[in-house]
Amino acid sequence: MNTVKNICVILLLFTSLSFTQSKPYWQNAPTTATKIYSIEFTDEDNGCAETKLGEVLITTDGGNHWEVNLIPSESIDISQHQWSADIYCSVMNTTDGGNTWNQYNDEEQDHFCQVYFKNENTSWQTAEEFLQKVVNTIRSNDLESLNNKSTQCTEYYTDMDNGWALGWCVKNYKTN
Repeated sequence: MNTVKNICVILLLFTSLSFTQSKPYWQNAPTTATKIYSIEFTDEDNGCAETKLGEVLITTDGGNHWEVNLIPSESIDISQHQWSADIYCSVMNTTDGGNTWNQYNDEEQDHFCQVYFKNENTSWQTAEEFLQKVVNTIRSNDLESLNNKSTQCTEYYTDMDNGWALGWCVKNYKTN
């Protein structure tokens, strides 16, 4: 019986998560929240991403894979970048199981944004998946439609009623 109940809860969550981006509440997500990454590409394949904390990840395959860069960011030549962008974190909060969402401004949002980079549980995997999604979204969309407009990534719940929706937006997109 517990197995059936767990399967139903998982299916309900999966179904609700698949349609979250189309819900209008995300249009009101803040776009001036915590800066989590600056991304710069020198060509189609080579790029780097620097976290708010100064940690640097690099890619040599167009953003499909990212690795921690042990070289200080100042020594990476990005003066001839093809494109660059700043990525900001947005956080929304629900207290009614996701029926309504509001801006989350109770405290600094760094702890939510850190979900996207190094932690003791996932190492850099979550950061890699997030950066893949951001780079692919930037490359496959009209930047006017992305600039300063939040895009939802995922939802996290602490119980059936209380949860957070995390997202990101692009600012300061530049091309050469």
